[in-house]
Amino acid sequence: MKPINTVLLILFSSVFLIQCAQKDRRPAAASESKNQSYAFEVCYSDKKNYLEKQILQSVPEEYLKPHDADWEKTIPMKCIQFAQKNFQGSFAYCESQDDKPNPNAQRPCLSQNYVQLVYNAYHDVKNCFNLDPKRSFLQIMIESGFHINAINRTGFDAGISQFTKNGILRVMDKDILSKTKNQLLLSSSPSCSRIANVFDDLEKDAFSLQKRCSMMAVPQNPYRALVLHYLHTLRDQIFFKNEFIKSRPEIALLVDQDILEQFVYLAYNRGINGTLKLIDGYVADRKKMNRPIQKADLDLFKNLSEARKIMRAEPEKKEILKKAKIKNLTLAEYAIIHDKTYLATMAEARDFVRAKLGEDCF
Repeated sequence: MKPINTVLLILFSSVFLIQCAQKDRRPAAASESKNQSYAFEVCYSDKKNYLEKQILQSVPEEYLKPHDADWEKTIPMKCIQFAQKNFQGSFAYCESQDDKPNPNAQRPCLSQNYVQLVYNAYHDVKNCFNLDPKRSFLQIMIESGFHINAINRTGFDAGISQFTKNGILRVMDKDILSKTKNQLLLSSSPSCSRIANVFDDLEKDAFSLQKRCSMMAVPQNPYRALVLHYLHTLRDQIFFKNEFIKSRPEIALLVDQDILEQFVYLAYNRGINGTLKLIDGYVADRKKMNRPIQKADLDLFKNLSEARKIMRAEPEKKEILKKAKIKNLTLAEYAIIHDKTYLATMAEARDFVRAKLGEDCF
């Protein structure tokens, strides 16, 4: 049977598209889990084994088994492990999804159960919604290092998707979560079914700090947090496509799906307003220079390495660049010159992964 994509329409202040995949899967050739051996941590300290214990107590065994045959596109497990091992952020402890997180936990043990659960959740969500796991690997790596219980001690950004209060409210609008689960239950995809079995609605006050564990606690997460990440980015994508780009003729014909997704990833970190200000500033700068913008100028991923070189320049040189009239300037370079460090962080992370693992992760 040929793969069938079911496109569902959901009202979310505008037409909201969810692309649940209903597909018959053929076993993947050369399944990674059968041909690749991975080393996992074995920890003996309760201070590191807290997630391992919770996983064994509350996560069904089905979620801890390899499911490579169910997925059309994958990244190697070593990518997830690399991100988890190299994450330098903070971690929280949650007894349940109804708790306020305790932001004093040690990094959880990178046991086989923990890594496999995260790996499965990431690929189930990408597969169910017809997404390429390579597209958002770098973003999730920077945000949380693919840790279920990563937390920002200052703003309490929580979980594998680092959700904030505003982010949670954004995906709770118009009963979108219950509608999403209903569509997941209709799907014949094994990936969608596994999501549906652990994906439930959020309490009305889930956005509060007292309930921020709703983004971290197992067994609801990491599946819930990753689905909400998808819904959040999809809503931003619709905004950029239907409202922002149409009113910017200077770039309207240049923004394809790849560039659109990059804008969305930038907005996830910087917020919609910050991203709009950045892009509009770049467009205005190019007008002053009388330099038409080319599609390649907008490709953030393509130009990240060059942008990183600017970030490494001496501070006084950077100030000169801010004031200079530069003929050829990409959006990524413009962002770095104007201290938008998220792109520099992304560039540094990509170069780091590439040096250690090559191109397999993205």
